[in-house]
Amino acid sequence: MKPSVVVKGLACVGGWLITHLALAEPLIAPTAIDWLLDCPLTATARLDPEVVGRTQCGLVSVPRDHAAPQRGRIRLSVTRVGARQPLNREGVVFIQAGDPQQAKGAPFVLHLASRWESLATQAYRTLVDRYDVIELSTRDLRQGNGVEQAAQDMEFVRGQLGEARLNYLGNATATRLGSRYGTLFPERVGRMVLINTEPGEPLATGVEQLLLKESPRAGADGCVSRWLGDFLVYGKQPPASARCLDLGAWE
Repeated sequence: MKPSVVVKGLACVGGWLITHLALAEPLIAPTAIDWLLDCPLTATARLDPEVVGRTQCGLVSVPRDHAAPQRGRIRLSVTRVGARQPLNREGVVFIQAGDPQQAKGAPFVLHLASRWESLATQAYRTLVDRYDVIELSTRDLRQGNGVEQAAQDMEFVRGQLGEARLNYLGNATATRLGSRYGTLFPERVGRMVLINTEPGEPLATGVEQLLLKESPRAGADGCVSRWLGDFLVYGKQPPASARCLDLGAWE
């Protein structure tokens, strides 16, 4: 066979491979989340080093107005504390504190994950071992359609993470965000815990949820912590006599 024929044949094969490789699906699909090499944490934040070691921080580009994507985009921060046993991972829990003062120099999710590690129950061991815990910075929920846009932001990030469903934990003003998300995307909700909802706040229907409230009485926080973990992991509802169950009668 003439060398020119061999060269032409190899060129054709090479061209075919390049074309098909270009069309092939990437091993890891690109997303709109730009994960950073390090998390910008303040030196004053007292955090569990083990939790920090499992933490990723990133920025995500979302539409400024999800109903009109052509109006531009904004960037939100994403913090993910990865499951301690990633090979046995079962899902994600999105959390929102609803109170900026709870951050204490670092994303609230890091403080919460550290606390969950210290709670020696099977439910919290499972949460720490098998669930990623994610905090997404939110828009001002008091502004016009801020809750609507923030719910769409959360759905956008869920899709970027490739999760079929998410679990949600929200406190105070963040309960409104959870309820709106559950109303818009009930099929995307695994379990939802709302703590300290405002009286008369509209709640999502058709989703598995638990309403709790903190009380000034001693020991109430232990009640909230206990049932939060049992519900998120096992779907176990507290008895009607539980002092932290939100029955709509606020103190």
